[in-house]
Amino acid sequence: MKGKRSYDLNLLCVTLFLVALGLIMVTSASQIVGQERFRSPFFFMQRHAIRVAFGVCVLLFFMKIPYRIYQRFSLPILLVSFFLLAAIFFWGFEVRGANRWLPLFNFMLQPVEIAKLSLVMFLAGKIADLKKHVYEFKKGFLPLAIVSSIMAVLVALQPNFTNAALILILSFAILFVGGCRLHHLAAFGACMVSVAVSVVLKVPSAYGRISAFINGGQDTHGANWQIDQSLIALGSGFIFGCGPGKGHQKYSFLPDAHTDFIYSIIGEELGAVGTVLVLILFALMLRRAIRVARRAPNSFGYLLALGIGMTIFTTASINIAMTLGVIPTAGLPLPFISYGGSSLVTSLAAVGILLNISSEGKEKGPTMKNMPVRTSRRRTFARRSSKKVRI
Repeated sequence: MKGKRSYDLNLLCVTLFLVALGLIMVTSASQIVGQERFRSPFFFMQRHAIRVAFGVCVLLFFMKIPYRIYQRFSLPILLVSFFLLAAIFFWGFEVRGANRWLPLFNFMLQPVEIAKLSLVMFLAGKIADLKKHVYEFKKGFLPLAIVSSIMAVLVALQPNFTNAALILILSFAILFVGGCRLHHLAAFGACMVSVAVSVVLKVPSAYGRISAFINGGQDTHGANWQIDQSLIALGSGFIFGCGPGKGHQKYSFLPDAHTDFIYSIIGEELGAVGTVLVLILFALMLRRAIRVARRAPNSFGYLLALGIGMTIFTTASINIAMTLGVIPTAGLPLPFISYGGSSLVTSLAAVGILLNISSEGKEKGPTMKNMPVRTSRRRTFARRSSKKVRI
């Protein structure tokens, strides 16, 4: 029918499947902790179910909002996220030496999750407005790099170095796709590496994690305890796992089993089949996000969809790599699956935005005039090359 919206149902199904899997695994992984702390094995499951219901409502709400409105209000949304990040230092709630949560109406809000989404909106909107001026250093690249760096600094001071690094990586990727000059990006990358090295050398917590990772399994009862227990959980699951609810690492062996290390519980109880399935689902979500971006009617929709897809996929990749011992311990949840309201609700809101972009997508995607500079140049070069071959 004419005028009827067509949403990406495959993307919606993948999201809901991950959310349902998360609810099952949170129920299994949190029973022992819930019984010990709150005398109820279903304490965390009940709270997570309420957040899932609220998050799905948020998804449906954002799915109906025209995505173009975020380009107009990207700066106010960014300023609100900066305010929330700054408010942590005055009214924040400290857990394990990290001040990352903000009490809000009997809820614990983690502002960095909102900040990442607001930054993606801001960068996409500004690059779309700048168009070819994004090539310029003072007018295009420098202001965007400064905004990203300020946000990364505020997050790093919590301290939350993993999310700070993620913010810089996402900013680098969006600026690259948006058409910024390579030597500007190279200088930005060199600054990021130099700052990261100085932080590792001067901050004891960051240095401890890096040194523990480099030394491998030498400190099995100290800094390497979580990684070792995570690998035990993944290895004991074999191919099909021991079955939902029958894992042993959640019995106070693996800390944060229902939050940051829930992927390890998936490996123990669902085996390699479960872990590979999760990988496939996140890869499929990234693929759908790229498809939505390519069919977006303008450059803002293109960059916004691509930025959201990269944010979710990169966060999941870092979390999974951490549980596998490929990178040092990082305090990032597994999107849609880990226990936690801020990450879950924000991720579902981001998928709602993706679905709205998909409903306005076109088969040919954005026109050459509206596309990001780097992408349009690639297509122009491809067309010229094809013409030469024909001649």
